[in-house]
Amino acid sequence: MQAKGSDVSGTKTEALNAVLSLFQREPSSRLTFRQIAGRLEGSYPDLSGAVEQLVENGQLWPAGGGKYALPSELGISTGKIVIRANNSGFIKTPEERIEIDSRNMAGSLDGDIVLVRKLGSHQGEGRYRGKVETVLKRSRKGISGIARKKGRKWVIDPVNPVLPREIPLGTVTDTDISQGRLVFATLDYSGRKLAAILKKDLGSPASPGALIDSVVLDHGLHDEFPQNVLKRAEELASEPWTLEGREDFRDLLTVTIDPVDAMDFDDAVSLVIENGIRTLYVHIADVAHYVASGDQLDDEAVLRGTSVYLPDRVLPMLPQVLSNGACSLKPEEERPARTVVMKFDSTAERLEFSIVPSVIRSNKRMTYEEALEYLEGNGSEDNLQQLFESMGALSADLDSLRERRGALDLGSSEHRVVFDENGWPEGFRPVPSDRAHRLIENFMVEANRAVADHCMWSELPVLFRVHDEPVEISEERLARQLDQLEITLPGGKIHNPAVLKKILDSLRDSPLLDIAVEYILRSMQKAVYLPSNTGHFGLALRSYLHFTSPIRRYPDLLVHQVLAMQEKGEIPVPDSSPAEIAESCNASEDNAESAEREADELMALLFLSRNIGKVFNGVVTGIKNFGVFVRLEGVPVEGLAHRSDIQRTGIPFTGSGGPYHEGSLLRVEVLAVNVMERKLSLKPVRE
Repeated sequence: MQAKGSDVSGTKTEALNAVLSLFQREPSSRLTFRQIAGRLEGSYPDLSGAVEQLVENGQLWPAGGGKYALPSELGISTGKIVIRANNSGFIKTPEERIEIDSRNMAGSLDGDIVLVRKLGSHQGEGRYRGKVETVLKRSRKGISGIARKKGRKWVIDPVNPVLPREIPLGTVTDTDISQGRLVFATLDYSGRKLAAILKKDLGSPASPGALIDSVVLDHGLHDEFPQNVLKRAEELASEPWTLEGREDFRDLLTVTIDPVDAMDFDDAVSLVIENGIRTLYVHIADVAHYVASGDQLDDEAVLRGTSVYLPDRVLPMLPQVLSNGACSLKPEEERPARTVVMKFDSTAERLEFSIVPSVIRSNKRMTYEEALEYLEGNGSEDNLQQLFESMGALSADLDSLRERRGALDLGSSEHRVVFDENGWPEGFRPVPSDRAHRLIENFMVEANRAVADHCMWSELPVLFRVHDEPVEISEERLARQLDQLEITLPGGKIHNPAVLKKILDSLRDSPLLDIAVEYILRSMQKAVYLPSNTGHFGLALRSYLHFTSPIRRYPDLLVHQVLAMQEKGEIPVPDSSPAEIAESCNASEDNAESAEREADELMALLFLSRNIGKVFNGVVTGIKNFGVFVRLEGVPVEGLAHRSDIQRTGIPFTGSGGPYHEGSLLRVEVLAVNVMERKLSLKPVRE
């Protein structure tokens, strides 16, 4: 449909922008198509098609009577839906949470991007009831699950318990698959009902490797590189590089410090003290020398966004010939790098810094355990002992500086799965947070901070790591949650990160630390990548970005690419817009974190399935009228102690929790485990 008498001019993109700009100028408007055409200056081809596309994208929405409006003016929000095992769900923004019952899902699946209409208030505190209007973007192309026969047909029950059960498996015969096998299938959204098409037999659902395979496929992760990308990586890795234009730091005493099982070393450190001035060199692998913006390797890195660290494997962002080879700062091998040179005074105040292309030679590959020995004065090589004494002193001064600044330190509650010789999870090892880990963290933060300042001053098109302040409603909720742990949030407000740091410091040796950290994380907005800099609340810094891990994170690689362009005197222009890259990187990070959590949970359940009857320490994380949720200490999983099992022990239990509250410490016995349904049944032990 074309406005009568108009000439065809402009493009479809111009029409989309013109219509959207019209509504943004008049946000409360409700306009018919004729009114839209009449308000626009100029004429556009297929204006009705532009309006339809904006509706399809969720940027406009029908307002009744043939009129259109901005969704926000109609009480409609866009967000990622989170669905629970009981088929209810919600979407969450910093300001509000919209709860959706199972009747109002409109066929959406967990993780889909949806439009949700508010139906009314719900439980106060910025909570509303709502219904899904439409699905804007599907989050998954396929699912893994258990194949089983239902009558004459086959169905799949997904491994993920929040997905629908009994999804029909199309075009499957009894010779294609066996009952009870773990399989992967692509999803078919084209019909009235969701269906699936069998693609791959993954193996036994009791196999740890098969379960992690299912997580990889469920999350659309890539465990192999295309052949053209591998070939390109091999070509670039074999190309010689030159010292021309690089600062020569090969004579500096330089070390890498990484986990014992690390294969890629993307950062190394040196320290020199002269006339009381401490010069810290943070050397980062010059990945941009090999991966230029717009190259097919770069396209693959954007697609992956990040390396993914699963219990039994790593899915790297770059092919191993680069990540573990040419880019890795291996000992006694010359490598191109980009070095941040920072000078500090006796109080660790930064005096000046520079960022230079360099060449280095790492003298020693060290593990965190070895570095800790030197930091504790037990090293075996004199030159390294002296280096670590100096680095340890600088790290301690940086700690003091961060504390005065009020930076928040949440510590680490991560666990790594320990497998036996048969590949079965036999336990979990906490990731340490000792002086060696702290030293590297401090030095990397300082390098990232310096590069962020440079990029901000130079107005370079990079991605900043932004962490906004908590919103008021989250502060109120946190104050109530901490009160249950008998902890006071002064004034009920998070005036600055130092307030939270003081609370966590008081809990360092308490079993309540993990749940307090979780409450605090929930109260805070998530750190994200953005092309604009608004500061980092948690670190109490005016500017921050990620620069120190270009082998495994794309935002870091982008910074290196932009700096390389600047060093050559070019105007830095990435192949894609920073806003598009930010959206992609945030989505990749969320997906990777979700996959890592899911894989850890499955390994924890497998571990507990062979420990029925064993007793663990736990902390209550939630109370319902049917029981209490308990997180186990030292095992990254949460289970349910049902009210009937609690009452059988002689403990009185009411819907309000009886003797328990969130944060209660108790010992629980493992009663039953259902790995495929992600269910862990527990029973309190009376002592």
